[in-house]
Amino acid sequence: MRILFLVVARGGSKRIHRKNLQRINGISLLGYKASAAKKSRYCSQITLSTEDQEIAKEGNCYGISLTKRPSHLASDTATTEDVVRHAQEAWEGFDAIMLLEPSSPFVPPWRYDQAVELMIKTSANFVFGHVLYLFSWEYLQFRADLYDNLNAAHYFDMPTSEAVDIDTPHDLEHARWLAANGYVDLSWAK
Repeated sequence: MRILFLVVARGGSKRIHRKNLQRINGISLLGYKASAAKKSRYCSQITLSTEDQEIAKEGNCYGISLTKRPSHLASDTATTEDVVRHAQEAWEGFDAIMLLEPSSPFVPPWRYDQAVELMIKTSANFVFGHVLYLFSWEYLQFRADLYDNLNAAHYFDMPTSEAVDIDTPHDLEHARWLAANGYVDLSWAK
């Protein structure tokens, strides 16, 4: 199964300045996603969707190819669906897209592997869990709303420590505290 790992990272975060470039234990949030994706057994290609030069440069440091995002898809009104479809138009030959948001940096590579294996085993069109989203390529082509047919989906349970979602400065400080105090396994990120 060929999986496109798509990192979505725009430059205009409202609550945390330059959120996708913020660091935990010396690694950017984008860097955590890149490291996990590259260590997944199922990552056929990893690409970064961004309009921001500094974020693109950080992605390049991790060997991520760039899918240049048009500015209208980097606005506050742009949807994740629009960004995913833009990437799908830019790439072909894949069976699924793993959506990666740097705001959830602690998902380890083996969780991505487990999600893909669940998709294969159950023939699901959509596998999701807290901060993990895997869509079949075909499902994306025929859905106006990515989340409108949960009958075709399988929920994927993950530990709370891996499902951290950073949206506010408090969330970022909490994530830093979790990492600094060993409450999350980050051995894979080294």
